[in-house]
Amino acid sequence: MLEFLETMHPGWFTLLALAENALLVGVGALLGHVALRLPGARRLTPDPGPVSGQELALVASTTVLNTAVTVAGWWLWKAGVIVLATDLGLGTLVELLALVMVMDVLMYAGHATVHLRALFPWVHRLHHVFADARPITLFALHPFEAIGFGAMWLVVLAVHPFSIPALAAYTALNLIFGILGHLGVEPLPQRVRGNVVFRWIATPTMHVGHHAEPRWNLGFYTTVWDRLFHTLEPGYDLRRTAAVPEPYRLTT
Repeated sequence: MLEFLETMHPGWFTLLALAENALLVGVGALLGHVALRLPGARRLTPDPGPVSGQELALVASTTVLNTAVTVAGWWLWKAGVIVLATDLGLGTLVELLALVMVMDVLMYAGHATVHLRALFPWVHRLHHVFADARPITLFALHPFEAIGFGAMWLVVLAVHPFSIPALAAYTALNLIFGILGHLGVEPLPQRVRGNVVFRWIATPTMHVGHHAEPRWNLGFYTTVWDRLFHTLEPGYDLRRTAAVPEPYRLTT
């Protein structure tokens, strides 16, 4: 498989990358709509209503830019800057955990940066136009953000060799966390989100709260950095463990 990818014509690989990224958007939207219909799912923000042309345009832009990042990664791999392995075993799980931990701190730092007063109005505010989020809101990003997150990802891959199974698992995990955080609902039952494990693992409620009040809940996969830097919503744990989570009042 790797030999086939290495010898592909750049044009054909670009089309393949575009199809892959479009598929991720479609699968994410489908998973989101399934989660919205899970028994016991509680809406925490108002229903977003019909999708806007602006949101669709941003999703299309992000898909194209993610394709460009994928193609750039392909060229870096062909040049030997990025090294990929095909091993599958216990090491894959270790690599996956390492990827999650590294990306969690980098994405928190990047997210906190675009929330700085000097940058927020010019870059990240565009994403927060969609406070009452829907599944595809995950991909409604300013082009600079899409490029920035993509560049961050390529740097991580260039610094350390990772196996393809670990990268695939991380991609799936990232999509799941992103989609669940942009539903505007809490689909997890109280017995799950009330568990002590979810004190540290981010629930959908956490990112919904960020869209409702942008100064809080800057993390993605965990609450570790929000707790450490005091950016966790003060009432988050009470909301997380409540039998019926209290809806948010949008302030954006």
